[in-house]
Amino acid sequence: MRKKLKKIKPIDLVRPDKLLFTGLKTLTELTLTPINMYADLKAKAKGKAEITFIGEKKLEEVKAQLFIFNEKEVSESTEKDFSPMRSMKDSNIYWLNIHGLHDVDLVQELAEVMNMDRLSVRHILDTTQRPKVEEFDDYLFFNVRSILLDEEDQLDVEQLSFVLGKNYVISFQEKESDHFDDIRFKIREGVGFVRKRTSDYLLIQLLDAILDNSFETIEDINEDIAELEKQVYKNPKQETLLALEKSKKRADLIKKSLNPFFESVNYILNNRTSLFLEPNIKYINDLRMSCANAIEEADSTARSLESLTNIYYASLSQKMNETMKVLTTVATIFIPLTFIAGIYGMNFEYMPELQYRNGYFIVWGVMGAIFIGMVIYFKRKNWL
Repeated sequence: MRKKLKKIKPIDLVRPDKLLFTGLKTLTELTLTPINMYADLKAKAKGKAEITFIGEKKLEEVKAQLFIFNEKEVSESTEKDFSPMRSMKDSNIYWLNIHGLHDVDLVQELAEVMNMDRLSVRHILDTTQRPKVEEFDDYLFFNVRSILLDEEDQLDVEQLSFVLGKNYVISFQEKESDHFDDIRFKIREGVGFVRKRTSDYLLIQLLDAILDNSFETIEDINEDIAELEKQVYKNPKQETLLALEKSKKRADLIKKSLNPFFESVNYILNNRTSLFLEPNIKYINDLRMSCANAIEEADSTARSLESLTNIYYASLSQKMNETMKVLTTVATIFIPLTFIAGIYGMNFEYMPELQYRNGYFIVWGVMGAIFIGMVIYFKRKNWL
């Protein structure tokens, strides 16, 4: 079920400089990236030439899940025992999923079993790395970012890493999530082609599931845009502008995550590594097209938000012009009345009109006629 747009508490601002300061502060919090937060830790680890987990600890205990399957049978284990990976059978496909990355020793133990390069271990444990693909002698390293809106309408960004071998896939997640529930169901129940195909097909399915998250997030943002559009046209407020800027940053973040994804898929297609079999190349190409579509959707969303921002400022400018027009019209009407009142308010002793018996009422009549005449004139000119 679609979540309702989170209402932002109105901000009691009067001066534009206060609004600008608040907006800049909010955007600064939105654009604070993990790279900024963990720069010192990365520099320290690099200086000591040691492997360190860089990121937020999202699980208390690291968990593992191992599927061993072929077309006829499947087994599933949740033990952190990597011994089955030491003596893998060519007739089986192995999918090991690790939940939690903060246990450096466990990841290094697995890397030793699978003969993984030290550089790959660094990339797995560093959740601030730009998504990339790297080819090694007997495996392919691939990492991506998953972006979803959580129940509190906040972006949940998770980095996932994959290691693809001849007949195995190892996936590393920062936390337990439901990205791959459909794939697990297919493996357990023998639905679809996952159990009938090779490990590269399994990786393609996993990547496709991550890409679906981006489409879902873009759709959520577009639904929020529809609500913001109504606010912009009906009653643009200060909090509407901040909500627009927040959505723009979200769209930019999705695009920044999708661009490296697209580059990595392109790399696989252009280099044609032996780990991807020819019958599965069409699925990689389909993955690339889906990624290109997601990037276009993110671009379209960003353009819509930019357009709404411009409309917001135009609406405020129009409101201000309307207000100034009314004030100017009122001031114009009272200028001649003020002139008359000023003349007869002078303290000269000899003013002929002051001696008239009905002078007071005549002046009121003249002033009233001027007032009514000017109101009628402005109405005909559509200035009121």
